[in-house]
Amino acid sequence: MVENFQSKFTDALEERYGIWEKKIARFGSASYGKISKDLCISASQFSKLLYGSATDGMYIRAIQNVERLIASEKNALERTEAILERDEVQSKWKIEEDKFNKLKIKWQKSRKKIILLPLLTLVLGMVGMVGYYSFFEDESPKAATIQHPLSPYFDQGFEAYFDTPYLSESDVQDYCPCSAYEGEWSLDKSFKLPLPGSKQPGLYYLAKSSDLRMKCSKIEELSTGKGKVLAGYEYLISEIWVDTKQTPIIPKYFDNESKNFTPEFENLNFEENSQFKKIATLHAFNVNHFEIHPDSIVRRAELTGRYATDVDKDLALKYQIDVKHILQNVLGNLTKTNCESTPNPFCSPNDLKEKESVIAFDCLYTIRTENLGIGGGYPYTKGFRLEKQSYSDNLTCNCTDK
Repeated sequence: MVENFQSKFTDALEERYGIWEKKIARFGSASYGKISKDLCISASQFSKLLYGSATDGMYIRAIQNVERLIASEKNALERTEAILERDEVQSKWKIEEDKFNKLKIKWQKSRKKIILLPLLTLVLGMVGMVGYYSFFEDESPKAATIQHPLSPYFDQGFEAYFDTPYLSESDVQDYCPCSAYEGEWSLDKSFKLPLPGSKQPGLYYLAKSSDLRMKCSKIEELSTGKGKVLAGYEYLISEIWVDTKQTPIIPKYFDNESKNFTPEFENLNFEENSQFKKIATLHAFNVNHFEIHPDSIVRRAELTGRYATDVDKDLALKYQIDVKHILQNVLGNLTKTNCESTPNPFCSPNDLKEKESVIAFDCLYTIRTENLGIGGGYPYTKGFRLEKQSYSDNLTCNCTDK
């Protein structure tokens, strides 16, 4: 019984925090100390729970505490989604109202005869209708560019009254090499993955773009040394697509022996293939943790929140796809993905170049609720390209610095 409770406890911790990394005493990016504090228990009690020496009652209470944390985070996310949707609606209606009023004033100034009044009323009514329908059509990601949620904190000009999170010039040499990585990064290449979450195959995830802000972290300097740790705040836009023919992934798209995707899948373009239909656009905010070593770079990520827009409810109903379940229980595994460290191509930080430098991580997406029968995970590569450097002058640290 204890063994069963122990497994349930560690499974619950992985669902809340990420994969259990025993060698470094962490679940995802959370240390044992942080987790025990979240659960309001002592470090010794946490150790008993973790390694099977706790009582049944201790396990039951601890598991309930973890479940409450998950439920609380879920409620907070739903509240945030509701606030964002409300603000978006209010903002769009305000824009349309302003357009209507400006056009009304313009017509009032230009009219010369009373006979024009009926015509003016008709025209304004038509404009109002156009504004009404354009509000709903504006849901498309092509209709507007959404800026990074933290852009006001990172991207204001030098003349603005704000305190930038980037290092000051007096600190950049002390925090080398991470000072060279500070700035704006983007998703190097789009990538796609099959998704479970329905009773039939043919559901896919497509990562479209990533807007990443990198800054040096001063919190970790006692354990890793100055200039070795980066915090990365990532705004990711992705999509969910469905194969209307629900083609089995094996053997057409995935080689079960080599555990790799076929060239046909790699060359597949959902947007240009009428067989595939988009179900929803996804917006996610991730917190990344990068450790820079002379020969390698290590990345860990934790989801802060995710929500969907442009949901095609008719399509989801037709193919029995629960978008909410996908958001909460399936895509959450992307932050628990096992990503290998990558060789550091910029041992000399002065080699970093805007629009050219890329850091890429090879990952394996292991799906806990696997229902496609591959007996493992899906490989993919996630890379970040340097778009704009905060500091690009000469840095004095070199490859031998540790």
